[in-house]
Amino acid sequence: MTSTLTRPATAPGTAPAVPRRSPSADPWHWAVTGACLLAVLAAATSLNGVVEPWTWLAPVVGTLVPVLVAMAATRALRLGSIITALVGVLALIGSLTAQFFPRQSILGVVPGPGTSLELQRLLAQAEETVVSQVAPVLPSAGIFLIVCAALGLIAIVVDLFSTTLRMPAASGLALITVMISPAVVKPTGVGMFAFITTVLAFLLLLAVAQWRGNRLASGGARASSGFAGRSAMIGAAALAVAVVLPMFVPGFTSGAFPQGARLNLWGNATGLNPAVTLGNDLRNPTGFGRIAYSTNADTPVYLRAVTLEDFSGRRWEPDERRGEREAGVEEIGTETGAPAAGAGTEQVFTRITTQSYASPWLLSPYAPVGVSNLAGSWAWDPANLSILATDGGSTARQEYLVETRSAALTREGLGAIGPSDSESVPAIFSELPDDTPEIVRTRTDEITGEYVNPYDKAMAIQNYLRGPEFTYSVEAPVEGGYDGSGMDVMARFLDSKSGYCVHYAGTMAVMARAAGIPSRVAVGYTPGSPTGDTEEGPDGTELNEFVVDSRNAHAWPELYFEGIGWVQFEPTPSRGVVPTYAQRAFSPVGPRADDSDALNPGSLPRVGAEAEASAEPSDAAAGGPGAGPQNEASPGAGAAALGGIALLALVPLLLRTARTRSRRRTVAVADVSAVDGAATAAWAETTEIAGDYGHPLDETDTPRTFAARLTREADLAGEPAESLARLRNAYEHEEYAERIPAADGAIPPGRRFGAGGTGGSARLARPSAPRWDDVDTVTRALRRGSPWSTRVKARLFPQSLLNGFRSGSRRG
Repeated sequence: MTSTLTRPATAPGTAPAVPRRSPSADPWHWAVTGACLLAVLAAATSLNGVVEPWTWLAPVVGTLVPVLVAMAATRALRLGSIITALVGVLALIGSLTAQFFPRQSILGVVPGPGTSLELQRLLAQAEETVVSQVAPVLPSAGIFLIVCAALGLIAIVVDLFSTTLRMPAASGLALITVMISPAVVKPTGVGMFAFITTVLAFLLLLAVAQWRGNRLASGGARASSGFAGRSAMIGAAALAVAVVLPMFVPGFTSGAFPQGARLNLWGNATGLNPAVTLGNDLRNPTGFGRIAYSTNADTPVYLRAVTLEDFSGRRWEPDERRGEREAGVEEIGTETGAPAAGAGTEQVFTRITTQSYASPWLLSPYAPVGVSNLAGSWAWDPANLSILATDGGSTARQEYLVETRSAALTREGLGAIGPSDSESVPAIFSELPDDTPEIVRTRTDEITGEYVNPYDKAMAIQNYLRGPEFTYSVEAPVEGGYDGSGMDVMARFLDSKSGYCVHYAGTMAVMARAAGIPSRVAVGYTPGSPTGDTEEGPDGTELNEFVVDSRNAHAWPELYFEGIGWVQFEPTPSRGVVPTYAQRAFSPVGPRADDSDALNPGSLPRVGAEAEASAEPSDAAAGGPGAGPQNEASPGAGAAALGGIALLALVPLLLRTARTRSRRRTVAVADVSAVDGAATAAWAETTEIAGDYGHPLDETDTPRTFAARLTREADLAGEPAESLARLRNAYEHEEYAERIPAADGAIPPGRRFGAGGTGGSARLARPSAPRWDDVDTVTRALRRGSPWSTRVKARLFPQSLLNGFRSGSRRG
């Protein structure tokens, strides 16, 4: 009598069906939500440097935790995905209301009367911060409101993709959006710490989400492994993209993303306020915001936009003084304290074409007496002659003519002027705040103590800053953490003796006030480069054309002299043009004469290795319009980058080889000891290799259907087909024979496959241990039957690292 084989009601060759648990019914979503919180916080670390470091942490945590906890609790109550998303949005509104609108709220979390007005005030505050400050901006409620709202929405998206939709990989796009702003704003890019932290948190999120998915699929049983290979593959791909991307995407400048790169997504747009973007402008080697001007001036012309005179804050910014401005710029009077125009003044005409430069502050040589052909509504400030748009307009696409008059200045004339009367100019130009560092006062006394006249003191300060102890560098302040303005920045600059124009100009202005000379800082552009073209100006005058761009952005001090007015100086080495009256054949601060000042600052000698590395060549020395600092990568750096790319490209191959060797060791000892999983290891390697060569395992495949399809598609015959059959037979026995308990009349384990034996019973002896030679035979056959492109892809980019074999699933 033939025995009857009792089998579960599943497809032949498959494991017994396991009931799947509904995603909303499992408690494991709490772990995924926690990983989402860590991932968003990790991405938010890139905000250090956009705002003051770590000031964002407390309000962000206070926003994200209530939002994600509310969504997880809703999910635990099985209220549906739409309700979960809605609860997340409501929780976000509630947490923002509690933090930023407590006085206007109802019960602390519901927006109440007055919320919209307070929201407008905070948004206006944030806009003012963005316009008037350079990164890292000072912490303010408006900035934190925007940061918390944006990160809250991103957290909702990340949680929905990772938990509800079970698509955690897609949530990485939301995390990337967090780093866009730092990549645009910060001179050093996102930063390696933030980048690595975000990558690790994202890989953790992927692993936890996959672990949860496997538990749901297996009904709570032990989840299968395989996270390490997938995570390593994703991490290697991310690093490869991070290294290669800057080489092909316009906008990446020096260095490799995320370290040392600055991404300019919006092309040639300029900042609204040139006073706070100098550092980023100078660090951008490409140049943007091109401006052309033609002038009949005998000496190079500086284009001035604004002045900074209030040194009391942590950030120095221009004062709009809208209530004190005079409307109309066709005729501009003299500024407060300046003498009226006399016979000794020079008349200069300058025609300016702004092109893509956009700012509410009008560029003009000093000192303007009238502007014609200017579109929009503009007003001038009697305190400093700055010109500001009053109707929300800007300088973009303007072409206007400026008439200026200035006195002819000489060393002798300035040297004969005594200290100015304290009532000559407003007090704001002479005041020093209480927090002025002691080093500023003591250093000023050391340099100027033996001089009486303002001119001698000014020259002593200028020559000290242009002396051999100081070097020009746009990177040193970033690396040293004192990039920007403010009294604390000036103190650190005097100690480190390395910086760019903002530091030199600000320090000279502060030291001048400490020496009793009224001062301010002008912000605009150096003369730029001549094009060789000319055009006709008013009254038939000939105007010579020059061009400038962001690389010519500059700051310089202006000091007040009684009876003369405001006089420009140039303390920044290797930048701009030193006026004739400010050049001197001797230095009062050392035995070495400082006779290197010339109209061509490129002729200045560089001092030391640091100056050689950091000094920026002048516009004229660069040899072309808009020329600026050069950042050419050395051959060694290029070779190192190529070597890094090659190493990253080999990561998938190395990971795949390591997995193969591990399985080979498992199979190799099968003949000498009872190794559990040897047949599974051999079959897993076979199916994965087949997938790498274009024959992937389908979800509905059983071992037999897959083997039959592979034999047909790959045209396996003879020894390769026999090897595949042996591997399949061994795997079926190991995977299924011990899983179905023997029932009365059932064939004992080990005798379920094949036919044979006595009495006509359906039975077969246990197959022999698997052999790795069979795996190699099938692999060679697949390789021979594939084109060369498939072979390369299978070796260097194996799909099996992402779609690995799962023991006990329908895929096996």
